[in-house]
Amino acid sequence: MQKIISYLYPNRIILLADLAGFNVENRVVYARTVKIFNGIDNTLQFDIQNADQKRIDLTTLSLIEMNVMDASGNALPNSPYTVTSTSVFGVGASTIPKEDLWCLHPQYLRYSVTAVNSSGQDVLLYTDTQFGAVGTLELVGNALPVTRPPRTFNTFTAEIDINGYPINHSSAIPCKFYEAVKTTSLNFSIQVTAFIGTIWIEATTDQTISVESFRSAGIPFGSWTQTGSPYTGLIPYGAYIPVGNYNYFRVTYTSPSLNGYGAEFGVQGNANGTYSVVILQGGTGYTQNCVIKILGTQLGGASPANDIYITVQTVTGATSTAVSSFTESEIYAINWTGTSSNLGNYRVSGTNYSSVVDSITVS
Repeated sequence: MQKIISYLYPNRIILLADLAGFNVENRVVYARTVKIFNGIDNTLQFDIQNADQKRIDLTTLSLIEMNVMDASGNALPNSPYTVTSTSVFGVGASTIPKEDLWCLHPQYLRYSVTAVNSSGQDVLLYTDTQFGAVGTLELVGNALPVTRPPRTFNTFTAEIDINGYPINHSSAIPCKFYEAVKTTSLNFSIQVTAFIGTIWIEATTDQTISVESFRSAGIPFGSWTQTGSPYTGLIPYGAYIPVGNYNYFRVTYTSPSLNGYGAEFGVQGNANGTYSVVILQGGTGYTQNCVIKILGTQLGGASPANDIYITVQTVTGATSTAVSSFTESEIYAINWTGTSSNLGNYRVSGTNYSSVVDSITVS
């Protein structure tokens, strides 16, 4: 009858300490390549011996560390890893966390172990039978199911609509893969800084992407809009978007137009911490919903604590439809937000303000 015998043993590696005064050479009969795996924390044990095959007291060594390098000699993110004593005399252990391995393809890694002896000198702990300083770890990448890491997008392409507004699009985001269990939803974490404008998610069922791919879908998942005071942080929008029959997504946003010049305002600080703002000169070339920022330092306060954001409600000749940025239009009506710090009166002009999306993380 055929027998298959298997052995279960820890990832224990024999190391030879370079100690002065020994006259017997330790030769390991079999030095195996140690396997480690993606997706888990890998703990390695080190049996630290002298040349007479006797385990040594690890208290005679300090700062025992394992250096792990890829095939090109680049250290892993948190290398070196501390080797700590175990309950077994002469045996230490160190753990390579899964976070340091998830982005690596299967390959052979190299490692070395160093320590500081009782004289304060750095010493190598030899890892093979020929007093070699470098050992081999085989990184196996297919032992556990693969999880897809989050993807981050932080570049956008802008186009100008017929009203002169910039519309910014992320690159196309694929949502279907060769999977045993199909992706049913995606989570969009959208990070913004001092944002004013509107953000939405577009989708297409097209198999290939063209300029017109997303236009026919409209805004199937609604949108998120910030007016008045700028918003900083992760916006409350984009969680668990259903994939359905869509093949690609993209994130699109609009922000105030950077157009118009020459407007001036009279600003009065109020006792209740608000501002009163009047138009002194309407300027020219402005459009509805564009934003003008006035620094708090222009108003006897601080920036950004006392900044004012003025939103243009209408311009001369405008109806409910925005006037093109190419039309000469002065500001006719405004609203504003801001917190004042004194009761002074100021005549000021500001700068045209536009927002950007910092990043999109898709998981």
